Amino acid sequence: MTYILYQGCAVWTSQYQYEISARKILDFFGIDYIDFPEQQCCGKPLACVNMNTWLVLAARIMAIAEREGRDIITLCNGCYLSLNEAKKIIMESHDEFSLINNILSKENLKFTGFAKIKHIVKVISEDIGLKRIIENSRLKLDGLKLAIHYGCHVLRPREFSVDKNPEDPSIIEDILSSLGVSCPYYPEKFDCCMALLANVDVENADLIRGKKLLAIKRRGFDALVTICPLCQQSYELRQKKISRVLKEDISIPVIYLTQLLGLSLGLHPRDLGLHLNESPVEKIIKRLGYESL
Repeated sequence: MTYILYQGCAVWTSQYQYEISARKILDFFGIDYIDFPEQQCCGKPLACVNMNTWLVLAARIMAIAEREGRDIITLCNGCYLSLNEAKKIIMESHDEFSLINNILSKENLKFTGFAKIKHIVKVISEDIGLKRIIENSRLKLDGLKLAIHYGCHVLRPREFSVDKNPEDPSIIEDILSSLGVSCPYYPEKFDCCMALLANVDVENADLIRGKKLLAIKRRGFDALVTICPLCQQSYELRQKKISRVLKEDISIPVIYLTQLLGLSLGLHPRDLGLHLNESPVEKIIKRLGYESL
């Protein structure tokens, strides 16, 4: 498969460690990809203002990928859903298809629906595969007990789920379990990160996030694993504030799946951007034998 890597706004503006670690994984396993040539929003934040604006922006990304003859890798759950939803809407409406392409024609672009949109977790699972991951593993992650957080937009709606069973997904667990990690179920697993609620009510968003982080810590997990930049931000950047509100220390490492995978491959923590994480990831690093970041 050949791809174009579309990072999305949150990665471009703040979650640099996700891009760093994702590129390391893609490069390590020789995935054929090029960079999306511009910085452009997927359009979804504008859907509530003007749906056609969202569809044009999403279609433009896909049209650029089609021009290059490539499918799309997304790092962001929201971008993944945005592009897939937009593609479905445009392809099912002749009027939308004509309107969108009329606008794109001004840039000599054309949307056909050819390009597939693939979240990086699917690239890891399907294009790389567990066999190659195990064969290239250099650092054992045995003994780690990790809480998996999928995030809403890669499981719902069902037709766009990255897992065959969105009610009981296992794609991330399968990857990490192959490396010796324990990923038990916990009742708060599918709780939302509250990124959208925080735009209008950050205090209640923090309380909901805090309850999940506190439950994870009390259940004896070593870290929370994410695959979404907004989820990562939600659970990582607010930990000190939430601890003060709850009057209890809820600090726990929050780490990207790509960073964990990179560690298992023997890549140095700094090469995976772990020094940019703002949760206490040094706890994980020290357990794996590194003295510091």
